[in-house]
Amino acid sequence: MAQRTSRWWTKLVGVLVVLVLLAGAGELALRLIIPGIVQGAIRTQLHLTDDHPVDVSLGGSALLAALGGGVGDVTVEVPNAPLLEGVEADATVHAARVPFSPTTGEITGGTAQLRVSKEQLGNVIELVTQGLAQTGTVRDGSLVVGRSVDLFGQSIELSASIGLSVVDGQVEIEPRGVQAAGLDLSAEQISAATGSLLDPILSPQALCVDDRLPRGVELTGIDLSSTGSATISADLAPGILSDPAEQELGSCG
Repeated sequence: MAQRTSRWWTKLVGVLVVLVLLAGAGELALRLIIPGIVQGAIRTQLHLTDDHPVDVSLGGSALLAALGGGVGDVTVEVPNAPLLEGVEADATVHAARVPFSPTTGEITGGTAQLRVSKEQLGNVIELVTQGLAQTGTVRDGSLVVGRSVDLFGQSIELSASIGLSVVDGQVEIEPRGVQAAGLDLSAEQISAATGSLLDPILSPQALCVDDRLPRGVELTGIDLSSTGSATISADLAPGILSDPAEQELGSCG
């Protein structure tokens, strides 16, 4: 009886060892295969060259996530990703889970971050303000935007220091100071002289950006770094990859 029991346990242990080895091999295989698939999809969507860096990392168990029909805890980092009209940013996208067929399923816990470098910030500011501001820099935790304006028959360099925050998906603008080269003018005087052209950056207000983002992207934060860069954070709707309506631009009103 003792010998038979011993053999029974030996067989059980042998089966468990085989299962563990198979699971380990499956986990390793998935970690080798999945990043390549994701990298290919990212390069295709962003029209990147084959040698453009795309880093994909997987957290948790890839095997368990695969058994559930998807990829779990995936982070994708793309340096110098094309953003707008030649402007580049470092992009990071994370999801707690992505289905194997993202165009028909829903992602879970999707977030995105875009880091705009000091060198690219001015171009981004000019684009998103539609030329209202022509330059942009980060200084002492504020965004300093500037443009040339005609005052009293001469071209003057005007700069405004503003604080930025995000509340309920809208950008809150907090004016912190205005400077006009060689002139000591108040915000009201500048507004009157420029025909209210610069009012959006001279007065506190909430700026809706929904009409410039897909419906499935909700702005959650703007971080101004001491290095001069700016990081924009957003949440992604579960159907951002599968629902065409979520991919259309939103609206303000």
